[in-house]
Amino acid sequence: MKKILASLLCAACLAFAGSASAAVQEFGPDFARFTVDVKDWTPTATPNGASFLSPDSSCNVVVAVDKHGGNNAETIAKAVVQQAGVSNAQEVSKDAKSCTMKGTIQGKDILISVSVEGDNFYCISINGDIQKGASFIETLDEKK
Repeated sequence: MKKILASLLCAACLAFAGSASAAVQEFGPDFARFTVDVKDWTPTATPNGASFLSPDSSCNVVVAVDKHGGNNAETIAKAVVQQAGVSNAQEVSKDAKSCTMKGTIQGKDILISVSVEGDNFYCISINGDIQKGASFIETLDEKK
C-alpha cells in the first residue's frame, strides 16, 4: 500500500513540464491505459498515469491507476487523503466500488475519487478549481 501511495503522491508533486496539445493522448501503466483530450492543459506522464495543469494554473488533475491488492475503494481513498495531508476531509459519496472525499490542502479545495474495477483501482484528484477539473475529466476514457 505504501508503494501505491508513494506513486500517487509523486504524481501529484511533480513539476508540470511538457508540451500542450489539443488532441486525445494516452497515458497509464501497460495493464490499464486511458485516454484524455488534453486540450490546452499541460500533461505530465507518470509511471501510473498522468497529471494535468490547467492553462491558468488554477487547477491540477492527477489520474493514477494501480493494483488494489485486496483493498477496497474507501480504504484506498482514506489512505490517499491521509498521505496527501488533506485537512477537513469529508466523505462525499461511497458505494461498493467507489469512494469520493473532499477537503483542503494548503488552503485549496481538493476532491479525491477512487474506484475499484477488477484488480485495479483508479484514483482521480482535482486540486484547485474543482468545476474546471470535473469538466476536464469528462473526456477521460478507459482504453480497450
